Amino acid sequence: ADSVDDPDSECTIAMVGKYCDQGDAYLSVVKALTHSAIATKQRLRIEWIVASDLAAGDDEEVSEQTSKEAWEKLSKCDGIVVPGGFGTRGFEGKIAAIKYARESGTPFLGICLGMQ
Repeated sequence: ADSVDDPDSECTIAMVGKYCDQGDAYLSVVKALTHSAIATKQRLRIEWIVASDLAAGDDEEVSEQTSKEAWEKLSKCDGIVVPGGFGTRGFEGKIAAIKYARESGTPFLGICLGMQ
């Protein structure tokens, strides 16, 4: 109970996906992160980032301001999770987030497509 009520620190994780507007789309991933945070006595904060906001694919459009805001959110996170997703929508943004994690040394967890 102390881990939940009085955490030692806060950890912000970017969830870079394509179903960020659907509350339960990544529920199992959120629950796993929550339990990990409790076990390490941290308060979890998730930054939901729509993958296509980072880099639009051929059939996608994103404003420069939206993209800038998404990159600012990503850069302030302690770790990045790219959960599973199928199809081409959001693919370029997921790859951009993965590249950012690799080049910046930000801890990264890729699930399904995110492992690439």
